[in-house]
Amino acid sequence: MNKSRVEAFTDAVIAIILTIMILEFKTPESAKLSAILSQVPYMISYAVGWLFIGIAWYNHHYMFTKTKLVTRKIFWINNIWMFTTSFIPVATAWVGRDLNAQGPEIFYAIVYFFWSFAYVILTYAIAKANENAGHKEIAISIRHMKIYRALTSWQFVGAEIIIWVLILIYIPALQMVLITFQVLVVGGNVNEDSDKLFE
Repeated sequence: MNKSRVEAFTDAVIAIILTIMILEFKTPESAKLSAILSQVPYMISYAVGWLFIGIAWYNHHYMFTKTKLVTRKIFWINNIWMFTTSFIPVATAWVGRDLNAQGPEIFYAIVYFFWSFAYVILTYAIAKANENAGHKEIAISIRHMKIYRALTSWQFVGAEIIIWVLILIYIPALQMVLITFQVLVVGGNVNEDSDKLFE
């Protein structure tokens, strides 16, 4: 399968998802600066969503730049990953109505966990396809991505679930802080060779 076409399709879908997110931002009726204050919760959830998708795209681009092939299996798993990503604007908009409302925050957590699962399966499939094709060094570098190692660590995932449940029960708004921390510390900590790939 043509790798560049799959990348182009993915880029287009991600661009549409990001566009949908900003379209949810409501322009105040009043011309007073204070009128924007009602949109602050959505601005916070939008910023977290943008950061989340941006860093995910960077890691996704890293994998697709490294891989030597895109199989039919990888194509379909990539579609499932994009499908889970397409729910982020819905979760972002709902959370943006009330950052401390439990229902929207639980929905956001569900979207995040399905997204994480799809991302792990995609990463695994890309690494395995390269390993089977004799490109073991590529498979190793993809498996060494911090986001993949974190999301496949039972200790990390177990601790994350416990913290997540406690946050959703007692202070749902802290979920946005947790996601921001995880996205920056785990997803933002990319392999050292990532900059060299994009020159």
